[in-house]
Amino acid sequence: MRKKTVRSGIRAICASIISLMVATFFHDSLGRFFLLGLDGEARLVFFGFFLAGVLGGFGVLVAAIGLLQSEAPHPRARLMPGILLLFSLVFLFFVLAYTSFTTPASPRLAPGESINI
Repeated sequence: MRKKTVRSGIRAICASIISLMVATFFHDSLGRFFLLGLDGEARLVFFGFFLAGVLGGFGVLVAAIGLLQSEAPHPRARLMPGILLLFSLVFLFFVLAYTSFTTPASPRLAPGESINI
């Protein structure tokens, strides 16, 4: 097992989970920040899902290749921080999913509508 290759695969999988979380839970905030319309926000979600799929597939392939290769004569790489990051990101994803299902959505104002205080 080449630990550096496995570590690179785990990092790519972590990047895919981050991309998935951003596309799933924070697309509205990013759309408002970058002044995107509904079409731009939909493209942002599609790009986030696409990037998550590509990075996740790449990470799984690289990690599998690293597990199948023989040991290299280089210094030992540590896998535990990457694995802990991966599990914490998966846990964070499930926490965000749970809170998105349990909290009611705030109503959006229609164009030209104002708030009376």
